[in-house]
This record gives sequence, structure tokens and C-alpha cells, in this order.
Amino acid sequence: MEDPTDQVTAAIAVLFRLEGSRRIHRQQAAAAGVALSQQGLRVLGRLIDSGPTSPGQLATLLELDPAVVARLLRQLEDSGFVMRERSPDDGRVSTMHATAAGEDAFDRIRQVIWRHMRRVLDSWAPSDIHTLAALLDRLVADVQQIPYTTLSEAAKRP
Repeated sequence: MEDPTDQVTAAIAVLFRLEGSRRIHRQQAAAAGVALSQQGLRVLGRLIDSGPTSPGQLATLLELDPAVVARLLRQLEDSGFVMRERSPDDGRVSTMHATAAGEDAFDRIRQVIWRHMRRVLDSWAPSDIHTLAALLDRLVADVQQIPYTTLSEAAKRP
């Protein structure tokens, strides 16, 4: 019998693969009526969360190469999803912020995803959904708090 922890880890890995699937992203974007790449969606979402941010700060937040972020920001800017503003204090510094069209595009895709999950969970008992939500919150908190160990450290533990 498989260890239940391994089953949880495997299920989460499948969910991550689905989240990263280009095919599924295309379906989500099409359902939302939005032309936005997966990477563009990630950058746009982080920009919406953080508020006006410099491209360098955004690259740090996303843990991506600044050149990659700069390219994605240009694409988002060309699509009208983000706008560049020069700092009034220092004209050499620019900040990026989401436009109303960018916020709308992000929100439309999020609505598609959330509506899909509601449909998936529609046949579940409300108590099961509440239990799942509580357990996922706990899992996320624990994953963020507990550090990874090396394989040699793990071998020393009982």
C-alpha cells in the first residue's frame, strides 16, 4: 500500500502539471476571451498584487531573469495590459502598473478558473469542501514554514 503522504505529494504534482499546462492555459484564456501567455499572466498577476513596481523589482519578486521580465513587460505593454510611468523624482527610473484592460484580462481568466473549480466541486458535500479548504490552508502554511533538508540529513532521521 502506498504511503498516504506520497499519495498527497503525487496528487499535488499532478495539479502543478495541470497548472503549468499550455493546453489548459489556452483553454482558460479562450474561455475568458483573453490573448495572454502563461508567463504574461504570471507577470501581470504579480504586478497587480504588488502595485506599481520597477521591472527590476518585479524580476526579483518573480525570481526570474530581468531580461525575461523586460521582454514580457514589453509584450504586455504592447497589448495594453500594462503601462510604464517615469518617476517624477528620477526620470531614469520607471515603474510598471497594470492598466484597466490588464486588470480586466487577469480577472476574466481568474473567473474562468474559479468557476471551473466550483463546477468540479459542485457534487462534493459542503463539509468535504470546508475540510479540504482548511487542510489546504494548513498545508500551504506548513510548506512555507518547514525548510527542505538534504538527502543526507533526511537519512539520519528515524
